[in-house]
Amino acid sequence: MIKGCHKSIVFLKDTGSELFEEAYFVIKPNAKKSANYDIITEATNLLNGYNRKSKSRGKLGRLLIFSLGAVLGFGLMLFIHFLI
Repeated sequence: MIKGCHKSIVFLKDTGSELFEEAYFVIKPNAKKSANYDIITEATNLLNGYNRKSKSRGKLGRLLIFSLGAVLGFGLMLFIHFLI
């Protein structure tokens, strides 16, 4: 059991995400004290940024990133092989 522990959180019920219905944000202890509206606005902005990033890449984008990583990994392996 933890005694004397106090955390401030922001709970958002409607996130607007297809994957998440709720979100909890733990506020840093050294965060400046500001209006609740500013904190909720910041949490909403973080969620909106996440939604844009997660939807921006389709299957083709993920395949391209995977292929690029595989080619670079193979090239690095060949470089090390010929170096030794």
